[in-house]
Amino acid sequence: MKNPALSLWLSSFNWWMGHATHAVRRQQRVALNEMTTSMKAVPGKPKRKRWRTARRKTV
Repeated sequence: MKNPALSLWLSSFNWWMGHATHAVRRQQRVALNEMTTSMKAVPGKPKRKRWRTARRKTV
C-alpha cells in the first residue's frame, strides 16, 4: 500500500535539496570567479591574441 504522507514528505525533501544544492553551487561559482578575476589582475605573461586570416575583398 502506498503512503501519501511519505510521498509528500519525500517530494518536499527532494525540492529543498535541489534548492540547497543550487545555492551551494552558485556560491562556489561566485567564489571561483572572484579568485580567477583577481589572478588576472596580476601582471605577467600577456594574453594571447586570436589569430585571424585577412578577409579577401570580392569585386
